[in-house]
Amino acid sequence: MLLAHYVWPHRPGEAGWLLALDAGADGRAAPLFCLLLGLSAGLLVARGTADKVLVRRGVGLFALGLLVWPFAGRVYLILPQYGVLLVAVPLLRRLSDRALLVTAGAAFVIPSAVAAVMENHHLRAGSQPVTYGELLDVGEIARTLVWTGAYPLVGWVGFVLVGLWLARRRLSDRAVQLRLLAGGTAVVLTQPLLATAASALGGDPRLERAGGLATFFDGRAHSNRTAWYLLGTATALVVLALCLLVTTTAGAERWRRVRLPLVRLGEVALSAYLLHLLLGRLLVWDWNDDTKPAITTQLAVVVLVVAAFAAGASLWRRHFRRGPVETALRAVTG
Repeated sequence: MLLAHYVWPHRPGEAGWLLALDAGADGRAAPLFCLLLGLSAGLLVARGTADKVLVRRGVGLFALGLLVWPFAGRVYLILPQYGVLLVAVPLLRRLSDRALLVTAGAAFVIPSAVAAVMENHHLRAGSQPVTYGELLDVGEIARTLVWTGAYPLVGWVGFVLVGLWLARRRLSDRAVQLRLLAGGTAVVLTQPLLATAASALGGDPRLERAGGLATFFDGRAHSNRTAWYLLGTATALVVLALCLLVTTTAGAERWRRVRLPLVRLGEVALSAYLLHLLLGRLLVWDWNDDTKPAITTQLAVVVLVVAAFAAGASLWRRHFRRGPVETALRAVTG
């Protein structure tokens, strides 16, 4: 997320591998968030968390998202959509394993199908509210959430469905972890083939107008086409599998103290998410635009921010069970 939100290449001749690192993060953080939403909600359900609790917390996240939406500025905020998706979990979790995957597949296909046959489909064509007055236009907010915004729910619900499916797997099983890693990696490696397939079909998947069958193969970050949905899901699976392998493999306990600060940061993720927006607006984005620093400098800033966040999270967790925003949200929603 920090790579995607804090790093913008400016200078010609930057090292290719650094540009590839930044490009690899673009369009990958948000799908991972949504897949983890489904996974974590599924685990909570398995542990006995009531549907009404999930709904209340979803409503709380949605309200928080509306409050922050006009403030976000340079980046697209996902909290409102996140809240709506959490509210939907009590309904979605009732689907069978097969239905979860079939419905996820349908969600990944529908936006491309509409874009393939409609010239003025307006998928991800709009922007998010920049003033609080715009929040009063309920119809426009609904269109932004469902179709025209940065994270159209009609497709993004697929990530949550995959996460709910994963919550029913034995993720502590090394064989399951390796299958997730292998399957995700195999799909990620098809990205060049998808672009070739689009060209072979005689279309340019980068066009926003109707693109026929080629539009299904648009794997660009946030294209909201089938190829990108699959690539985003596959990348999330790879990240999840690697984290599971690192934390459950033999001898992992010896590295517990090394990874503990990152674990603590994960425990206050919502607070860190909002703090990174504040830091970006007050310092990083204007500095990036005005100074146009080298990508190596920008990456160093990302590393320093992660280290500072992790250290701060570790200190906070010594005294408090939850992050400050997490505590407030729980006090309001139960």
